[in-house]
Amino acid sequence: MKKTPGGFSPVIAVDRKAARPLHRQIYDAYRALIIGRNLQPGQQIPSTRALALELGISRIPVLTAYSQLYAEGYFESRVGTGTFVSNSLPDQLTSCVYRGAGTDAALAGPRTISHRSALLPKSQDAPWAYGPGAFSVGQLAFDHFPFQAWSNLVARHARKVRASSLNYGDPMGSKEFRETIATYLRTARAVRCEAQQIMVVSGSQQALDIAARVLLDPGDPVWLEEPAYLGAVRAFAAAGARLVPVPVDEEGLDVKRGIKRCPHARVAVITPSHQFPLGMTLSARRSSAIARCRGARACRWVPRAAPGGVGNVPTASDPGEGGSSVTNAVQSMGLKLESRKAVMDQLIVDHVEKTPTEN
Repeated sequence: MKKTPGGFSPVIAVDRKAARPLHRQIYDAYRALIIGRNLQPGQQIPSTRALALELGISRIPVLTAYSQLYAEGYFESRVGTGTFVSNSLPDQLTSCVYRGAGTDAALAGPRTISHRSALLPKSQDAPWAYGPGAFSVGQLAFDHFPFQAWSNLVARHARKVRASSLNYGDPMGSKEFRETIATYLRTARAVRCEAQQIMVVSGSQQALDIAARVLLDPGDPVWLEEPAYLGAVRAFAAAGARLVPVPVDEEGLDVKRGIKRCPHARVAVITPSHQFPLGMTLSARRSSAIARCRGARACRWVPRAAPGGVGNVPTASDPGEGGSSVTNAVQSMGLKLESRKAVMDQLIVDHVEKTPTEN
């Protein structure tokens, strides 16, 4: 039998001054919620005692309403577990509300989305690309993750929660955490950066979205690898950029062909360590060519995307050279943490701090 998550009290209001008796108001409210599919078949509902207490009324009208709902097949009881919305509701009963909603929409006229949303590429992800499997992207090495150490750390810090812990924090992320990341990057990755250049984000996709909104105006040209990481394509398309596909070969992004197709791109998006989806590494020769493009202002910003999982750590660019690095793994003190960070040029830090980051 299908089980629907319950434990939530539906929104039911009663008016003691109304002409309709209280039991009828409760009955009508439940019936409307079930027909409108706000309450799903199999979903548990509050007991009569709990609902009476919540509404501040006698239990008698609640019992009367529940009895009528049982008799008409809206409710069913299960021994030892409580009262549930019936799993055998007739189809015509739960579909009538949608005919009314469609009529309302027709009367209101057509509703349109923004022009920018209409330009977003449609998702055509292969079913084998997600979930466990040999070709799935973004899988973590669960057998190597230090779950015991992670659980101990979570439990230790959960016992030290203060009132300030529940307030809004720094939009760039925990200062102590960013200082630790900066120390790691300077020491283990030879990246020149400071804590104020690091933003903790929910993942590479959010970092690309923020970078696109900060660096680009609608219509700005952007080099994208062809084939490319679809998440980057969507992020820059959403920013209104003009996407310029640049082929890749065994050395990575073909800079000469990129210059030929668009000599003054505002941004070039590359995956240097493991090109997605082909997997090659950006050669030193191509990396130098991209650096020369930045110097000649042929391409001023080079965000480096990291579409893979924890083991797919990209080569970090030097933020002092006008680049941005997006990665989704931090290795510190022997632990691989599934964290996210974006290392940014100091020039754009102040602008990023003012950019909304809520998902």
